[in-house]
Amino acid sequence: MNVSNNITVGIPYHQGTQPEHLRQSIESVLNQTLLPKRLILIQNGDVSEAIRAVALSASSDLVKIDHLFVEAQGLPIALNESIRQTRTKYYARMDSDDIAMPERFALQYNFLESNPDISILGGWAREFSTEEGPAQGSLKEMPTDKNLMHEWFHYRNPFIHSTIMFRMSIFRELGYYDERFTTDQDLQLWGRAIKHGTGIANIPEALIYFRTDNMLAKRSRLDAVWRQIKARYAVWTPSIRLNILKIAALFFRLTPKSFRAMGYKYFR
Repeated sequence: MNVSNNITVGIPYHQGTQPEHLRQSIESVLNQTLLPKRLILIQNGDVSEAIRAVALSASSDLVKIDHLFVEAQGLPIALNESIRQTRTKYYARMDSDDIAMPERFALQYNFLESNPDISILGGWAREFSTEEGPAQGSLKEMPTDKNLMHEWFHYRNPFIHSTIMFRMSIFRELGYYDERFTTDQDLQLWGRAIKHGTGIANIPEALIYFRTDNMLAKRSRLDAVWRQIKARYAVWTPSIRLNILKIAALFFRLTPKSFRAMGYKYFR
């Protein structure tokens, strides 16, 4: 294993985190072919002793592991606190219930070093439910063409948030996550990046195993839909087609769960 002095990884966790999922997430970071310099485990609010024990038991001879506590005020605040403490060139997102592919950081690091015009880099994922297990995951492909990514923003998320590696300089240019967006803070940030002309890209390879448990419920709460409206309508487009798709995507979030489940299964 090699260690990069240029990468910090942040993994936020909270009371709803499953201890075993957190353990798998941490282990996947500590078993990378290219290890990060630093791993920040971000405790968002009070958690059970079982969850805390998993976080505190994480150890590595090569990676510096730090523990950060923030009050339970939402994901963007937790992420911003860890980003403010980052001194490396790159900051990588990781969720506490996802599993990184062994070469994830090597692929992203090499891409960013070779493409200095790109500041926000994501990739594909293998989606799976806990019941099925990662081996049964299906490939979720994301757009790799910049223009298509800009189009997707108006009706679909052009990134899988937990695959992102940021060039830290972008936060000086754009600012941090908007802490008023307790959901869809990523979509709001992508909108600012697109308006600013920030270089964005996706690597056409699966970087993580992405757990889909409770995904439909999280994305279709009324307050979440309202934040999606605010994020998407902050970026203007003259395209009639994209404006129609934008409206259709928002209405889709409000359809019955069975209809949404079918849509996610066949049209994602």
